[in-house]
Amino acid sequence: MGVASLLFLPLAGGGPNTAPLTALIGILLVFTIAELLLSPVGLSLSTKLAPRAFHTQMVALFFLSVALGTALSGTLARFYSAEREAIYFGVLGAVAIVLGVLLALARRPITRLMSGVR
Repeated sequence: MGVASLLFLPLAGGGPNTAPLTALIGILLVFTIAELLLSPVGLSLSTKLAPRAFHTQMVALFFLSVALGTALSGTLARFYSAEREAIYFGVLGAVAIVLGVLLALARRPITRLMSGVR
């Protein structure tokens, strides 16, 4: 997701109606592929980690987290302005990449905590 946000940087600052349609379609394709890679993993983990009696609630909680992320993106959209769009997309992309790296670094402790989960 962070890389897809950074793909907007070459298009930033061009003025109104200057972004090529094919570039926008390509960027949305990268967002779609990222979402298709994340969603099944999240749903699978939410059912694997839930106690047997709470599978449905954990899946609902997963979807609630997606809804909260969507609401947060609407809140972050308030910070967008045409004059600072490079900074906006750069910060969003960098934060997403940093969070992904932190999650990758936390992989081993998380895997240890999940021992026995199949």
